[in-house]
Amino acid sequence: MMEVGKNLKRVRLLKNLSLRDAGLLLNMSAPAISKYEKGEIQPDSQKLIKFANAYGVKVIELLKSYDIPEMKFSAFRKRQRLKGENLELLKEIIQNKVADYLEVIELNEVKTIDNKIKKYMCSNENDAELAAEEFRKNYKLSINQPIPDLINTLENIGILIIEIDNTNGRFSDFDGLSEVVKGIPLIVLLNNIDGERQRFTIAHELGHLVLNIKNSDLNEEKMCNKFASSLLMPKGAVINEFGISRNNISFYELRAFKNEYKVSMAATIYRLKELNIISEYLFKKITISFSSKGYKTHEPYPIEPEKSYQFKRLVHKLEVDNIISLNKACELLGMTINDYNNEDNNYRY
Repeated sequence: MMEVGKNLKRVRLLKNLSLRDAGLLLNMSAPAISKYEKGEIQPDSQKLIKFANAYGVKVIELLKSYDIPEMKFSAFRKRQRLKGENLELLKEIIQNKVADYLEVIELNEVKTIDNKIKKYMCSNENDAELAAEEFRKNYKLSINQPIPDLINTLENIGILIIEIDNTNGRFSDFDGLSEVVKGIPLIVLLNNIDGERQRFTIAHELGHLVLNIKNSDLNEEKMCNKFASSLLMPKGAVINEFGISRNNISFYELRAFKNEYKVSMAATIYRLKELNIISEYLFKKITISFSSKGYKTHEPYPIEPEKSYQFKRLVHKLEVDNIISLNKACELLGMTINDYNNEDNNYRY
């Protein structure tokens, strides 16, 4: 029954309630709420219903148990402000999401034998650029074209993409995570972010999965940024679009490149400087201009984020094949039965 206590605490924190707030909702003392969460008191059925009603969730959410996978969180990118209770809550949510995904994969008997992603040796900064080129070649991606759907591309080679709800904005300081769990590579990021940030985050986390950095003098985060930049904006393609050397760049060029390659204008000008297409002076001039216009926090013409359909598709397949129940499918997807049936257009073949 310890799972119930953990679930009570997780749901309370997700609702942004202190122990005192929860106590007021439930007409209980804060110490009593804490004892339920620690498993020192076991709630009976009536008490579970009371908790569920107060928190606005279903009882099943408080009873759910997870086969928690062991995770290292070694490539876990966050800002310093994300710590304490929020950090532990995020890690628990990630582990629960990963547990659900692994269960669905196992039930679908998805073959994971070929999921070992090729590693690329890096002994200097330029090797990240070469690794991005090799990655494109190995997976038959053009080295002169944008990758139109990065999520679909990576899922097709066996990398799981998992998105976390940024409830109440409490996880805004989380940037991304990549890890291999039970032999399966996965990338975790927040949902509901601009498409350009989403794609760069995914490409950066892919760098953590594929770069084998042997030189201890190299900064892994910078190498992954270089890999992401090179993957999304191949050198040859950038030169084709902008030319070998430029003294000035029009705003429309940056906007058009953003729409075509689905990268931010800020990342584009950094890439132009990195490839010596523009000077350090022009780079700083554009950066200052962007900053004065507020583009650093809200860049204009945002790109629509990509969507992952794989997890939901696998759950629907399990349910229609009668491997899991309708209730189990809805539990995995966090949906009501009506919403689930509406996705199937209330009909199946």
